[in-house]
Amino acid sequence: MDKREKLLITAFYLAKFDRVAYANLGYFKINQAHEEIGKKLGYKRNSVKNRRDDFDPLFGHRAGWHQVELSKSNLKIVDAFDHLSEEALRAVVLDLLDEASSRAVLLLSENVHKQTSTYTTRGITGKKAEAIFVDWFAKYYPHDVLVDTRDLGCGYDFEVENSDRVFEVKGLSGDNGGVLFTDKEWVIAAEKQEDYHLVLVKDCFSNEPIVEVYSNPHRKFNPKKQITTVINVNWGISSSDLNYTEID
Repeated sequence: MDKREKLLITAFYLAKFDRVAYANLGYFKINQAHEEIGKKLGYKRNSVKNRRDDFDPLFGHRAGWHQVELSKSNLKIVDAFDHLSEEALRAVVLDLLDEASSRAVLLLSENVHKQTSTYTTRGITGKKAEAIFVDWFAKYYPHDVLVDTRDLGCGYDFEVENSDRVFEVKGLSGDNGGVLFTDKEWVIAAEKQEDYHLVLVKDCFSNEPIVEVYSNPHRKFNPKKQITTVINVNWGISSSDLNYTEID
């Protein structure tokens, strides 16, 4: 990992957790934070601010560069770190800002940043694709009720009320590229067969996005399995600290 990746991870943390992030890093003035963080990472203050601006549209604290699509390097940061809690991501950032202890984090994330991808399911492209699909469905199926299942872990994003039909939405920033299914999504697609629909939204950020629907993707496509490394942070309590007779 080079110093730019350190900068992107730190900027992502600041964008996602906003004032809580600055306070927990020990800063109460944003310009001062950008100045000192920049010095530690070998950048000017404006570089820290600008890279935070890149990620700001994902979280709504500030407008940021809302008119600019995230770069591939930025999307990798979202993929690798978006699942972490504030406390966990803060620990990663503190290690990156502390040169003496940063090597463990660099080694941990090395494999993730070697991966390449043309889209992200959790980043701005995926969210935009889902919003486009909701509008598209309302236009073409006005008498059906779409149910949001994205937070239920069902293996698909939406289902139709009083129907077996389900939809998994994937987004592409351009007009071509590959998509990724989680293992659960692929298993559910095999189970539901013709009732499972892959919705591919191309050119998500153009004025005329393209919506394509593929029924039974498990039968129609022959994907390659990919095993990826995900960054996780664990918190260990030593055995000596557990030798208490009472717990408050």
